[in-house]
Amino acid sequence: MALSAAVLDRLHTVLSKAGVHVPSAQRPESEGLPFGIEGLDAVLPDHGLLRGGVTELCVAEPGALATSIALRACLALQRQARARGASTPWAAFIDPSGTLYAPGVAETGLDLERLVVLRPPLEALSRVALKACESPAFSLVVIDTLGVPGAALDVTLGAWPRVVRRLSMAVDGGERSVLLLTDAGAQRPLPLPVAQRLEISRPKPEQLLLRVAKDRRGRVAPPKPIIWTRRAVPLHELEVARDRRSA
Repeated sequence: MALSAAVLDRLHTVLSKAGVHVPSAQRPESEGLPFGIEGLDAVLPDHGLLRGGVTELCVAEPGALATSIALRACLALQRQARARGASTPWAAFIDPSGTLYAPGVAETGLDLERLVVLRPPLEALSRVALKACESPAFSLVVIDTLGVPGAALDVTLGAWPRVVRRLSMAVDGGERSVLLLTDAGAQRPLPLPVAQRLEISRPKPEQLLLRVAKDRRGRVAPPKPIIWTRRAVPLHELEVARDRRSA
């Protein structure tokens, strides 16, 4: 579901009038949002995606890996709510490269009616990200600064420490999560002031290497191998390939 950034200011009001549950700013009952990926949740400090803060998912190379993990977080959010008998929460996926492929996303089992895809120009990326995180309508906001091979994004992270601080203030102390996808090779004069930084590489097709490089409770850890038994669908690459076939 792709929407322009202009509707974000009105979304909360519209959802409330329609009787859709909007998450509160109270502390969650459980610490983390499990990704549902065996091995990954086990080694994460919160046994899932950190709530009430910004998590940086830093990958060694652009591609399907970060997208697949982010979409699993969106799916886990929906499944957890259904298991509790609650209404399906909203998630926002900020996709400035415009390469998220809807049929591929649908194959993951996500309820697309509760996934808002925003495709701002790069110069508006940080502004749109902030508006999305400030809206209590979204339980999870994914911000993609990576792009894909052949459609990589030229996002300068030098100005993002200030942006991340504002994003953190928007969700601090609540149950909502922000997942920031970054490239390990991107130039950054200063480390981003995220609550948690996860560094992931894929040395083998069926193995991930995860390092908790930063955690707000000081629970850092050396790299740990994780079996990647489920082959991720290269959602971005499918979109790029489709565009090339249409050209």
